[in-house]
Amino acid sequence: MKFALVFVMVLSCTLFVQGQTDYTTSLITQDVLNGINQQVEKEIPVFKKNISALQFSSDQIEFAIDTFRIEHIVSKRMDIDYTTSGMNVTIDQQTTSYDKLMNKYYGKLIKALKPEDKKVLIAAEQSWIAYRDAENNLINVMTKDEYSGGGTMQSNIRMGAYSNLVIERTIAIFNYYNNIIKDK
Repeated sequence: MKFALVFVMVLSCTLFVQGQTDYTTSLITQDVLNGINQQVEKEIPVFKKNISALQFSSDQIEFAIDTFRIEHIVSKRMDIDYTTSGMNVTIDQQTTSYDKLMNKYYGKLIKALKPEDKKVLIAAEQSWIAYRDAENNLINVMTKDEYSGGGTMQSNIRMGAYSNLVIERTIAIFNYYNNIIKDK
């Protein structure tokens, strides 16, 4: 009897899920990702035209386009695959993209500094990395079931919190670079 009840419940759930095709998500294949990237690249000229009227420097425009690209790819990916796993993969890609962007502007910033000031930036970056890692450890602790109440959403919270650390640092590094370039 228990087996029959479980079987009927599983069958019912399976049929219900199959009947909800409008509400299911798609996995993001390489072809889908290529399509997303092409869509975003087509949107960039319009975005660039809109921000060009704001009298931004070429570096500010470049940074705005870089972040526009990342955020719009994230948005389009989330529209397609909004499963817990899909969101985690997307946020991981967002974090990786911002980390690359941070490295790009860190490289520009360090080249623009005097030799003695480069040491200060390097020390600050090493301290930030230690902070990032310690904060990530805290995030991992705070999203444990015993503290958070559990659930699969905790992985999204964890990924998002870590990503925010990287995004905030990327913006800070760009702002340091942008401020010294503006003053020259």
